[in-house]
Amino acid sequence: MKVLFYRYNSICEPDFIDAFAKAGLTVSEVTVEMERKDIPGEERVRILLEAIAAEKPLFVFSIDFFPFISLVCKRVGIIYAALSVDCPVAEIYSPEIKNPCNRVFLFDRDQYDSLKDICPGRVFYMPLGAATERLSKIPFPDTYEYGVSFIGSLYNEKDRYEYLKKQGRIEKKALEHMEELISAQLPERGLDIIENGLSKEDIDALKDADPSFYRSDDALTDMDRYVAVNNYLGNHLTSLDRIRVLNRLGETLPVGSVHLFTRSDTSDISENVVIHGGVSTLTEMPVVFRSSVINLNLTSRTIKKGLPQRIWDILGSGSFCVTDGDRNFDDMLENGVHLKTFSSYDELPDICACYLDKADEAENIALNGFDKVSVSHTVLLRALAILKMILSEKLG
Repeated sequence: MKVLFYRYNSICEPDFIDAFAKAGLTVSEVTVEMERKDIPGEERVRILLEAIAAEKPLFVFSIDFFPFISLVCKRVGIIYAALSVDCPVAEIYSPEIKNPCNRVFLFDRDQYDSLKDICPGRVFYMPLGAATERLSKIPFPDTYEYGVSFIGSLYNEKDRYEYLKKQGRIEKKALEHMEELISAQLPERGLDIIENGLSKEDIDALKDADPSFYRSDDALTDMDRYVAVNNYLGNHLTSLDRIRVLNRLGETLPVGSVHLFTRSDTSDISENVVIHGGVSTLTEMPVVFRSSVINLNLTSRTIKKGLPQRIWDILGSGSFCVTDGDRNFDDMLENGVHLKTFSSYDELPDICACYLDKADEAENIALNGFDKVSVSHTVLLRALAILKMILSEKLG
């Protein structure tokens, strides 16, 4: 049996290629998206059709949902399975999400809930997972090199709202209203205040200010509002969150104990935070996890009811994770047993200070977390679940 894997160089792709191979599938790859970023749509379709004809796979698979792949699979009568690893993803609200060939797996329950009644039997909830076999091969260091570490983007490079504001391109009245909403939302988790308070005039002001504003006339939701809330104000709030949290930890914890690994602009980061460059996700990142007493997960505001990949990567490497606690854990992980959660940023410095003094306790929680994900939440188990669903349908 074969799976045709359509790739675009997502960091999650290699682990799923390995998982499908371990599940007994022969994995063929379409890599044109990795080789050429400006490939015309017609050529994408042609290449995919030729690959399907040549390989005759059981199904086509991709990380994240591509509407054009769904159209091709619908045309030739083959199942298209896609696993969403990002949020927001505008493409899941395209009309193609309703195609009968789709089996789309969403890790954020809010995403799933928004589509389950529109696309019954087409979309499914599936948490992400850990590549424990790969991660477990990385040796543990003899001693900790870092106290508290955060690996990831500061989101300022994704902050189109801040860019437009600095350029003076947002109409004044709308800008003032959005700033009021941001100030009210910042101390609270989520995006509820902004979602409920954002006016049509605010959204129109963002559209007028940015020619690159994502537009879709046939989406299954109010795409203008979705993009304004998530891609603009959600990303802006995530950037504010991460910068202020790291700065507060740097100013509160012992100097030199807070470490940031990022490729983002760090000009707004406190001098008390030790700044490192970015690290390779598959090779260097797990080493940093293993070398840190505490590994922070600061979830993007746009992920409302899901566990981001960072949590699974930390636990899968046998490392201690401290994360915001208003996630959708679904009884998968238990606070204080598999990881440690915080309910507000105000309590985070005390939690970090506690576990910096109790590294042995952090190690025990980390081992429990690794044992849990190794048994119940691996990438291989997710791949097997997808394959089982497809085979059960094929076999009737």
